[in-house]
Amino acid sequence: MYKNILVPLDGSDNAYLALKHAIKLAQKFDSKLFLLNVIDVTRLNVYSPAAYGGALYTNLLNVAKSSGQEILIKAQGMAHEADVPTKAIQVNGAPKAIIADDIPTQYDIELIVIGKTGTNAMSRLLLGSTTTYVVRKATANVTVINMNDN
Repeated sequence: MYKNILVPLDGSDNAYLALKHAIKLAQKFDSKLFLLNVIDVTRLNVYSPAAYGGALYTNLLNVAKSSGQEILIKAQGMAHEADVPTKAIQVNGAPKAIIADDIPTQYDIELIVIGKTGTNAMSRLLLGSTTTYVVRKATANVTVINMNDN
């Protein structure tokens, strides 16, 4: 039913719950998982606007890239243990549009499995939830995974 499933990953517990759900779907439908980490350059610009292009910005970008690579390596390991094929993708940009349209269009994604909440509560307050945006604007079907409040 779904050959290509996208899982956006930001390192949050909810993102890993979404990944676990996507792994089960991929096993059932013999799908490939596209594991996505977006380095939110819009957020980096907020934290270091005067240093855009300078040393501080470059250092923040490098930290974000390294952290994102660790997230993708962990996710690939989880999928590998379940014998699910993956493609890891890391891009710089605005997460909302990249998750909702850019990557699904580029990789013929049929389903996006995304966590209800992520790591950036402040951004959610100021700009609105990435998940909400993806649900409204996605070019693919979307499954939202909710973390239990136990």
